[in-house]
Amino acid sequence: MTTILGQVRRIQLHLPLALLALLLARPQPSTNALGAVMVVLGLAVRSYAAGYLEKGGPLCTDGPYRRVRHPLYLGSLLAAVGFSVMMNTIWAWIAVLPAFVLIYTGQVIAEERLLRQQYGEDHARWTAEVPMLLPRLRPAASAGRRWSAARFLSNREQYHLLVTLVLLTMFWLKPHWIDSGP
Repeated sequence: MTTILGQVRRIQLHLPLALLALLLARPQPSTNALGAVMVVLGLAVRSYAAGYLEKGGPLCTDGPYRRVRHPLYLGSLLAAVGFSVMMNTIWAWIAVLPAFVLIYTGQVIAEERLLRQQYGEDHARWTAEVPMLLPRLRPAASAGRRWSAARFLSNREQYHLLVTLVLLTMFWLKPHWIDSGP
């Protein structure tokens, strides 16, 4: 499973999944409101995590990484559930969200393997203390790294933020497209 998923970058699947979700969506004001809260929460988690992560640098164990090993993926999952709520259709739960989970499961498995190889004992200690996706209430010890806008930008999180906000806007506007038919 991870070999097939490893050949396809998850970012290449975001746009087709998002367009499929938008096409299948039957949003209503109530589902849009609840879903949008979850999407914004997911974006906040991702943005917070991206400002701590230095890809290729030392193992990141500060900020949200003190509570959960994959806060970027947790943020993405929260946003995906939010968009599924906004879709307001069974297709969100039997097609779009499962596809998302399958893609990210392969990614998490591959990333854990890579981190284990790169950071060895440091990674082993961290994984013994910090859960993979469900945040712990009491944070692990801090190494002292602070959030940085430069890291946020170097991780190109601004593009993810922009694309997600555009999609969120499209979900809010879709009921008007449906109502304004010929």
